[in-house]
Amino acid sequence: MVLSWSCVPLVVYRSASCPVMPTEADKQSQTITVDRQMRRYNVPRLAFINKMDRAGANPFRVIGQLRAKLKMNAAALQVPIGAESDLKGVVDLVRMKAIYNEGVKGNQIVESDDIPESVKAFAEEKRAELIEQLSEADETLCDLFLDEKPISNLDIAQAIRRATVSLKFTPVFVGSAIKNTAVQPLLDGVCAYLPNPGEINNQALDPTLPSHAPPVPLAPASDAPLVGLAFKLEEGRYGQLTYMRVYQGELRRGSVIYNARTGKKVKVPRLVRMHSNEMEVSKPA
Repeated sequence: MVLSWSCVPLVVYRSASCPVMPTEADKQSQTITVDRQMRRYNVPRLAFINKMDRAGANPFRVIGQLRAKLKMNAAALQVPIGAESDLKGVVDLVRMKAIYNEGVKGNQIVESDDIPESVKAFAEEKRAELIEQLSEADETLCDLFLDEKPISNLDIAQAIRRATVSLKFTPVFVGSAIKNTAVQPLLDGVCAYLPNPGEINNQALDPTLPSHAPPVPLAPASDAPLVGLAFKLEEGRYGQLTYMRVYQGELRRGSVIYNARTGKKVKVPRLVRMHSNEMEVSKPA
């Protein structure tokens, strides 16, 4: 297995039946801390409002709190079809298509141009709201909006990506992860609206240079010298695991890497993939 350069975007998860900033101190501080860190490091974001199958789920209340309490320019890219236990799917407001999850555990995705009459008017209202919110963040779409020119699906999709990458807009998805409802459109949104590794300007400090030396720019290329970050240590039934994020170069099983903090060299005994609480041991490349 080769762990090559990557850029994993951060997705914010929040319950639809729970306010963004609830009275419980742990949830409130976690929300504020994550938001502060993302702003500090200029991380583009998507928001996924989870647990739409729960009683009292109200995603638009959560969006209102994203705007009021966290000062985000956020708008829904989807509206749910059905509510609570009757949640069946979502309406994609960009393409104006109904998306359903059918089959065992919702593993079959069915798209339809026929939007249910029960949500059609509401979907058109939220699509207009989406265009209005986007116009505040993207000049190209703003010009079309103010000149009352036709706005195509492609115009909206491109504006969402530009505004998201520039940190001026937060697209909001809805669904139920436990029922696998509308999770696939969320993953499609990660690919469509968040930046790829080549669009991110990463920098690192060279410990061999003086402390006042400027940062070294990193290139997301596999043939460059390895630069990575061990961002998490975990002690569990598989022993101690070190989670790595690679910014440039390649990390191979048996490689000898240099720890910039301790100044020591460390040999990589093995590389594995974690799937929830299951570990997949990979063979050498």
